[in-house]
Amino acid sequence: MFDMIKLLPLLLVIGGGAYMYHNQQVAQFEATIAQQQVNITTLQNNQIRLEDAVEREAQAREQAESNLQTQLKAVGEMQGRLSALTKERDEYLSIFRRHDLTKLARVKPGLIEPRINKGTAAVFRQIEEDSQEVADADS
Repeated sequence: MFDMIKLLPLLLVIGGGAYMYHNQQVAQFEATIAQQQVNITTLQNNQIRLEDAVEREAQAREQAESNLQTQLKAVGEMQGRLSALTKERDEYLSIFRRHDLTKLARVKPGLIEPRINKGTAAVFRQIEEDSQEVADADS
């Protein structure tokens, strides 16, 4: 029993040291848990922001694809019109190549001048209409 009394201070020192070590470890674990909870909150907020950004990007991509389809359709239509106008131009140029209008105008001026003037007036009228369409589209 006397040996037990001698061991009591030693047991108290060991128990106190163990208690202090336990408290230190628990405090360290609680600090780690608190830091991880802050990290979790930050990561959840970041995830929400990223999901919103992905959604906005998807909407922007869909809009861009829609605009691209519209532009491709418009370009296709314009190419068709360009092809038709090129064909018409080539037909007119072939008429001028086949006929010597200078010679014909000298021989029969009354036959050629009214036609040339009428054609020139039609071309100028068409240019005015096209210019008006462009002016209306700009405003």
